[in-house]
Amino acid sequence: MLQKRELELVFDVKRNHKIITPCCNKSNTDGKFVNYKNLSEEFGYCHSCGKATLPTSIYIDENENEYYWNDLDNRFEAVSLIPIKKPERESKVISISKQITQKYIDESIIWKYFKVNPENNLLQYLRKKYGDLKTEDAKETYALGTSKDGGVIFWSINTDLKVQKAKIAYYDTNGKRTNKFKVPYKNEDGYFNCLFGEHLICDKIKAKKIIVLTESEKTAIIGYILFPQYVWVAYGGINGLTENKVSCLIGHNVLIIPDMSENAVNIILNKIPFLISLGINVKIWDMTEGKTDEQLKLEGVYNNDLEDIFRNTII
Repeated sequence: MLQKRELELVFDVKRNHKIITPCCNKSNTDGKFVNYKNLSEEFGYCHSCGKATLPTSIYIDENENEYYWNDLDNRFEAVSLIPIKKPERESKVISISKQITQKYIDESIIWKYFKVNPENNLLQYLRKKYGDLKTEDAKETYALGTSKDGGVIFWSINTDLKVQKAKIAYYDTNGKRTNKFKVPYKNEDGYFNCLFGEHLICDKIKAKKIIVLTESEKTAIIGYILFPQYVWVAYGGINGLTENKVSCLIGHNVLIIPDMSENAVNIILNKIPFLISLGINVKIWDMTEGKTDEQLKLEGVYNNDLEDIFRNTII
């Protein structure tokens, strides 16, 4: 069984004033970007934009072999290690994106797929369920598109309104997701993901609005339709809340709602202390209420998400 190698994130007293900050792409002459001790110089916290730049998580097996989670292929893969400064005991981290500059998708591509007809099955389902007015509002808010083969395009737009990535998912006419999906813009080409709906997060809502994090993009969209007083964002699957996505949440009040399974809940519970250490006021809504997967299966709710709860209780 793989275990996550925990990193000790301690600010370095000595600041590097010569680097270009990885978050703002600005000179660090004012010293607002603070490095973490014993990590490469691109990792740290920026007091200017409030973002933390963090290394990819490392997982080790019983033979000390090291792996990282590949979000694209949804699997663990062996990594090439990059040594860092060594404290009293040796530690290593990787940065799979270190040599790749973040690229962005031209905004015009979004609108090319925004008015495609007929619309994808998910949008058609939402229109039947919640009406045209609310669905059109959600479509515009999240810039939902339709691919040429009928999939819904979930664009990952960051807080600077730059488009980082796209995910194409496919739904049945009843609104249920199929196992088919595509990721046309690849990590290896410089297109790295951010939270779905991250563009809705801004400093002016700190302490004023709760950000609700769900696993699936569809759940976030329906949450927005039903409860627009909250900011609805998705982390894109059971292992989607990666460390490089959470810096936009620093200083915000956040409620995370994982799907109904022991594994989904435990993954988030294990991340809570780290998120709090970054300055994120975070809580979890455990819809399993401590039940085992066997109990959830007997009740017919195993792996249900918040939209299933909505459907059964208030819709």
